[in-house]
Amino acid sequence: MKLLFKSFVCSFLILSCSDSEHIADIQVKTYSFDSESNSNLMFQDDEEQELMVSEWRTYEISKVIRVKAVDHKTIEVANFTPVDLEDVTILANIEGVEGSVNLFKISKIRAHGKQEIDYPFTGNTSLFLNSRNEEVDLSIYKETGIAPDKITFDFSGDSQIIQQLKSLGKLNWKIKYHDFDPDNDPGNNWAEDISPKDVRRFTGLMINLGMVFASDAFKNEFIDEIIVGNDGVTQLTKGEKEAAYNAILNKERYNCGKVVNVSGLGGGATLGFAEHILRDYIRKETGFITAHEIGHTIGYNHSSNMTYPHEINGISTGISPVTTRIMNRFFESGSFPVTPENYYMPSDFE
Repeated sequence: MKLLFKSFVCSFLILSCSDSEHIADIQVKTYSFDSESNSNLMFQDDEEQELMVSEWRTYEISKVIRVKAVDHKTIEVANFTPVDLEDVTILANIEGVEGSVNLFKISKIRAHGKQEIDYPFTGNTSLFLNSRNEEVDLSIYKETGIAPDKITFDFSGDSQIIQQLKSLGKLNWKIKYHDFDPDNDPGNNWAEDISPKDVRRFTGLMINLGMVFASDAFKNEFIDEIIVGNDGVTQLTKGEKEAAYNAILNKERYNCGKVVNVSGLGGGATLGFAEHILRDYIRKETGFITAHEIGHTIGYNHSSNMTYPHEINGISTGISPVTTRIMNRFFESGSFPVTPENYYMPSDFE
């Protein structure tokens, strides 16, 4: 009986070791998008404005490493940050497949780099691991590929900057860069054209601004702040402030453009900032203007301190003072993801 038990234990151990070794043998394919030979760059000075402002270039702030299906077998991988990123894992959720699949890894992707590739499972790779470390066989898609509406993507990674970018997952913003003056009318407050340089800087601005609004510090101080509604008198209740905060997080879309003659414009999906905001945000707080326009986009007018601050009992109150305080703390602690040290084209800020 003891011999039989020992044989059973040994058999179990052998099977366990075999399974572990089998799982360990699954190699996740790794790509590099770090040079002209394996990637292209978006938002460069010779790029046509029509492409920069196209709907194809719309992205989610929560997925600044964007993977988008081109067709059943091809995807585009794009970095919508102005920073080189390393050691990124691309995850896929496929209809009918349990768990997120670790689809491939990126050793490095250039700032604003992009490239089209075939799905790894259309080649010689068929076995993958999911988020539960379970084996997933995708060989059934080798010939047919996957319909674009049957798959979604996300990214992960352990580096500090990847973790910072992942914190933007609280925001639902979709971002598109926009030419609000297609007729080049000098009589309005929109720049005649939005340039690649404007867009490059805007990508960093929206990330850093999003970090402020997604932070617990902003939420806590905003809920504690005296906020006055559109009648200029009535103070919002805690519940109403929470609703305003959630409206910022859940704003579905921002069409971003460059303004002239004024510092900013905002309302609905429209969000515009002037040259001095695009130039200065990376080195100093720009909360007064940026928060003012965000307030407009969620429905507040100039009578509310969701735009201009109100002085109450000798203290400046409203969304702009809160945003300014939190921004200054981010600068003091070095907590912004996009900085003068890692932004890939320093000449943009000269």
